[in-house]
Amino acid sequence: MSSRISLFSTNDEPLLEYLNLNLSAGVFLEHIDTIDDLYSRMENNYGIPDILILGLAVQEPIRIAEHTHRISKSTKIIIFCLSNQEDVLRESIRFSPFLSSDVSAYIFKEKEEFLTILQNQVNVIENQRNYQATMVEVEKERLASITNQPLVANYLDKLLDRIPIGILNIDSKGKILNLNPSAQRLLNHDERSLIGTYLFNLFPQKELIEIKGLINDVVNDDNRNDNSSEIFCFKDPSGNLYFEMTISILSYTPIEPILNVILQEVTLKVQEESKRLIVEKALHQSEQQLKLVINAIPELIAYVDQDLRFQFNNKAYEKWFGRTREEIIGKKVWEVIGEKSYKIIEHYVKRVLSGETVTFEEKLAFEEKLNYPQKREVFIRSTYIPNFSETGDVIGYVLLTSDITQSKRDEELEKKHMLELAHTSRIITIGEMSSQLAHELSQPLTSIEAYSRACITLIQKDQTTEGEILNALENVSSQAIRAQEIMHELRNFVKKEDSRKCICINDLIKSAIKLLQLEFQENDPAIELNLRGDLPEVFADRILIEQILINLIKNAIEAMRTLAVSERRLLIESSKSQNGEVSVSVHDSGPGLSEYEINKIFEPFYTTKPEGMGMGLAITRSIIHSHGGDLIVNQNSHGGTTFKFTLPVEDIEFLGE
Repeated sequence: MSSRISLFSTNDEPLLEYLNLNLSAGVFLEHIDTIDDLYSRMENNYGIPDILILGLAVQEPIRIAEHTHRISKSTKIIIFCLSNQEDVLRESIRFSPFLSSDVSAYIFKEKEEFLTILQNQVNVIENQRNYQATMVEVEKERLASITNQPLVANYLDKLLDRIPIGILNIDSKGKILNLNPSAQRLLNHDERSLIGTYLFNLFPQKELIEIKGLINDVVNDDNRNDNSSEIFCFKDPSGNLYFEMTISILSYTPIEPILNVILQEVTLKVQEESKRLIVEKALHQSEQQLKLVINAIPELIAYVDQDLRFQFNNKAYEKWFGRTREEIIGKKVWEVIGEKSYKIIEHYVKRVLSGETVTFEEKLAFEEKLNYPQKREVFIRSTYIPNFSETGDVIGYVLLTSDITQSKRDEELEKKHMLELAHTSRIITIGEMSSQLAHELSQPLTSIEAYSRACITLIQKDQTTEGEILNALENVSSQAIRAQEIMHELRNFVKKEDSRKCICINDLIKSAIKLLQLEFQENDPAIELNLRGDLPEVFADRILIEQILINLIKNAIEAMRTLAVSERRLLIESSKSQNGEVSVSVHDSGPGLSEYEINKIFEPFYTTKPEGMGMGLAITRSIIHSHGGDLIVNQNSHGGTTFKFTLPVEDIEFLGE
């Protein structure tokens, strides 16, 4: 009786040839080109394989295995897979309602190793067939022996000597009366040493008690046609063997019944089952540990299928919405979070179901939008991750949601603190610039006083014309406007508000230079401006960025005070970076900074100035970071230092929307 093996693949001809040459005689091995050909043979009840091998190139192997088992449950299926697919396939097999342990995933490494595994499967199938055939023959001959005992007995003796399954006759106490050669081989004893001994004494103590119980159950069973079978472990010098032992009543004598015992080795089957149970236990433990970890995570975690029904959620999700797991699982998303809140996230859900991973932040007022017991406004950050099937279709998504309300409040507090520090820094800067401001204001005030006195004198002497008086008054007005502009710039510079809008960085550079005119007059550096004309506007706070420019320019001037006037060179540049940001660089020709100073320069309270507080650059970097930009410092190749900052050209607070 031969075994039939079907290999379904498109590029496994070398393997087919190798198996044909090396599998045991009588095995029929065929190559299937199309799955329709396989289904057609099976559904028409011819060519049903005992073993089906699905190669690596086969698409949707789980679906094929399920359909095959619906047609023939006895077919064993081996699915070739890659190492990164093994866990997914095993999980799919385990949770499929149509598949059993007769379906296995196998990482193909070497054809010799696969040959051994396949031959063992063939041996199991052959042994099972021999066992079934023997049982049929034994039962047939037993029934025939009632009318033709001498002839049948002779035939049965020859039959029992040839079959590969162990057959013994024992009395009701378990003593061996006779046995065939296969039983002697399986029990590893000759006939002389076995006749007259008790069958259960050949097995370990634990099995001994169970075999005695099995014999008693058969002897005392009122239904004489029933068979009782169990699997027992047998200690062999080569290792543990496992036998399936089937006991039934063979005949009755005037004294006691004669029992028939059939032994079939099932070691491979038991080992495979043991491995399967170990793997299942490990998977179960892993799942339990994973559930404990996920339930301990404070973030909201859930899985939603393609029909928008919840299939999994952690404890945090239940607590957030005040629902039990039973009230969430199987429900539509809007049935759990509310229709209003679903409208907010609906476009994100559509994106993730199209295969896109989505991350977004939202501000939610729960008293209006979510069924949440705490009536407050919260900020959330959510990430939706699509889950793909073997064919690449989106079959659901994982959602991760965090309550970032506290971090947002911390950001606001940090921003407020930064603005306070920046305001203090500006007040200090105004104090340092007081002599310059006094000079700037004294000029228009002196002019106003002079023109006003001249008008008074001319009027008193009656030596003027209307045109002269008008010209003098226009000069008074222009000088008053100039003084007003200086005070307006000063008032804007000391404001606390963080009012962001689109501004031109080049205009700010020129304004900062105007405020620092006295610094330039006192130190007399050579100033060079290299401002790019086609820069986009940046979204920033005018006052804070102007403060940054003043701080950096003042630092550059102070760094060059020890140099001769002819060596003092200041270069201010504006440009556009490769990623679209606007950048400003302030270069000086001073003595430069050491590597240690560069690493420490942005830390609060660190300063290279004897009279400095060490807060200017720390505040400057905080302001730049709050705008979504960056501030760096580098040594110049020709001497001196360059401070460079970047600013984005769009509102960073709305990038996620």
